[in-house]
Amino acid sequence: MIKLEKVCVFCGTKSGNVPIYEEVARKLGLLLAQNKLELVYGAGGTGVMRAVAEGTKQGGGHVTGMTIKHLFDIERPDLMAGNMDELKIYQRMFTRKVAMTKASDAFCVLPGGLGTMDEMFELIVLKQLGIMNKPIVVLNVANFFNNLKSLLDQLIREGFVKPQHAETITFVSTVEEVIPTIRKELEKISCQ
Repeated sequence: MIKLEKVCVFCGTKSGNVPIYEEVARKLGLLLAQNKLELVYGAGGTGVMRAVAEGTKQGGGHVTGMTIKHLFDIERPDLMAGNMDELKIYQRMFTRKVAMTKASDAFCVLPGGLGTMDEMFELIVLKQLGIMNKPIVVLNVANFFNNLKSLLDQLIREGFVKPQHAETITFVSTVEEVIPTIRKELEKISCQ
């Protein structure tokens, strides 16, 4: 079986309109630490990103932040000095995404904005094309991703996506399901 050591979490630098987004992110970080899994994330010092890193560090876990120079002042990784073990800064977004993909054994997507969606869809396409074969778990906090599920269904109905490609991601409803689902997905990948 593929060894699970590092989980990359894609999420927003904003907090969103309801407190549950940060609460769930913090809990996910704590669960990662309790399961001795390292967090790889976008190095943001605000919003949902900050919460997942804080949760990981509160649980005694290891946190690696990866950002680009252009985002440094916007996402304020300097605010996370006590919550990051490593900070890696890249010149280009593409280089950062490649590094995050290579460094991680699995991915979890939490609520976020356009950057989060970009990262998630790039992973989906890489997996669809067979370039990357790692678990992608989407945590549907407060039904945040229901419209994404509907969009995937429509893309299949309209003949733009094969049904099996919709299975490149797995939706879960609770934070407690994330790690067991990743492990189950890794078992399936090992058997292929």
